[in-house]
Amino acid sequence: MESPAVTEDVIKTAFNVFVKLANQGDNVLPDDSSRSILAFDNHIHAVEALLSTLKQSRNTLASIHILPEELLVNVWLLCVQEATQIDVLLHTLALVCKSWYRGVLDHPVLWCYLQVYCTSKRYNDWVLQKSQNCPLHLRLSSEDPHASDELINMVIPECRRWKSIVLTPCIRTRDVVIDPDLMLLTGANLDNLTSFEAEVNPDWGPPESFSLPATPALRVVKLERYSLCWRTFNAPQLRALRINALGFHAPSFSQLLNVLRSTPFLEILLLKDTNFPMSPPDPPSHKNSPVNVPRLRALYLSFPARAPCDDLLRLIRTETLQQLLGRTVSFDLWEPPRFTILNNIKSLIPPTGAIYLSYFKDVHIQTNPHPFYPAQWPYHDDALTTEGFAFTSAKPAKMVDFLDIAQWVSSLGAHTIVKLELGNPWRRRGQSREIPVALLDHLPTLQTLVIRKGVNVDAFFAQLGRPKRESSGRLHWPWPQLVNLDLGNSDGVTAEVLVDLAQSRWGNANISLSTSEPSVEPTEERPAKLKSLAIPDTFPIQARQQVETLALEGGPRPQSRTGDYESLSNPSSE
Repeated sequence: MESPAVTEDVIKTAFNVFVKLANQGDNVLPDDSSRSILAFDNHIHAVEALLSTLKQSRNTLASIHILPEELLVNVWLLCVQEATQIDVLLHTLALVCKSWYRGVLDHPVLWCYLQVYCTSKRYNDWVLQKSQNCPLHLRLSSEDPHASDELINMVIPECRRWKSIVLTPCIRTRDVVIDPDLMLLTGANLDNLTSFEAEVNPDWGPPESFSLPATPALRVVKLERYSLCWRTFNAPQLRALRINALGFHAPSFSQLLNVLRSTPFLEILLLKDTNFPMSPPDPPSHKNSPVNVPRLRALYLSFPARAPCDDLLRLIRTETLQQLLGRTVSFDLWEPPRFTILNNIKSLIPPTGAIYLSYFKDVHIQTNPHPFYPAQWPYHDDALTTEGFAFTSAKPAKMVDFLDIAQWVSSLGAHTIVKLELGNPWRRRGQSREIPVALLDHLPTLQTLVIRKGVNVDAFFAQLGRPKRESSGRLHWPWPQLVNLDLGNSDGVTAEVLVDLAQSRWGNANISLSTSEPSVEPTEERPAKLKSLAIPDTFPIQARQQVETLALEGGPRPQSRTGDYESLSNPSSE
């Protein structure tokens, strides 16, 4: 970088030249026109040279040049790791400036990623030389098996440097797959391999099980519709096992349990849409005895219908899961759970964590604090930093099953349910779901209620507005902490029913809805008014204003000039 004194001299010189040329103007022109043009050209070249010097001095002060090269290398490396065409990216980075050109070429760590998409053998040989002794990362593709074989053949002498292998699926519809046996890999030395990922196009059937050679340093296995031969699987340092949408053709649980027994450092276990055998579980023996996974901090299980998931939960012991930070326990079942399964799950739930139970757009309940539901965490590790427990079901749930769930959550003691969402996406025309009134007895800490389409709330809302007289003479209101009511997407709530609820629960009139229910005196305490209220747009304006006046904290929301109500009390539900 030039000194400030030199930069100041360059600026003064350029300024003097500009002033001199401006003063001369057209007053002094040579007689010969060719000499005049030549003189101007000389002045232009001199000014351009000074401008170039000024630009160079200015660029030395730009932030892109201030960053140390050690930091830039890490930035470049992040770009390379996320790129799909690494050769194009490196070429683009090298064209930014001369310093970047030298930096990109001089750091071998940027030239360790070999992709099958680049079919130039000469280029790949050059990249292999530029990588020197750094670990190699291979990205193969089922779209061009021949090119993948050529790439493996080229780097097989450097197999001890292999750090990760990724088998990507073919995006075309034609049935082209990598040789499932991957014979070229079976002869490689994978002692230093730490990551293996494989994915097959969902339009194809699962390939034959691939036998992965011994991998003593393997830490991450991620399979998408791809099957490994677990009989020969040996990865004692494994930290994360993620199997998603895989045809897991195992004769019993013993193979999975053997994998868990041989991986004492396992921290993340994901089994999603895993087709376990439907045969009865093996009789108790040393092969299927309970297995302890002491370091497990994230567990995600998803099974199809009729899978004996309760037997698997019974065989996995994760006592330390409750004592670890960043724990996430999630169960995604296709059928409503039974108490047998719930009792096995109970020991896995963090005592201070949150619970989010969901029946696939059908029924959702949520405890406080609200967790980040880890639907994406198999692909995003950030979701693993949250605490909580998630449970979902992908089949229509019956309300009796949901009542069992509510009672079970209440029995946990430390967890309080704060949100309930009810819907009926599986309904047929003319059918609706009745909410059982008994639900009011199981969710005393509920704060938010969301009602979707296909749910009939007539009897339920009638009971919600009826208090019970305790032996002490005090009124007990159902769901006394309810402060958020979202009916914006409901089609089963009538204006009359909602007005009656607002009058009986939050109004000040002496109303007795039934001779068997106590009347509410004006002086007696009523539940707190709602902080947010969403009402269907089909409601008459008069009924809307009446409900908001009685039930909403602060009274009715203002009306816009267009006649529509502002969204002060209609917040979108989470």
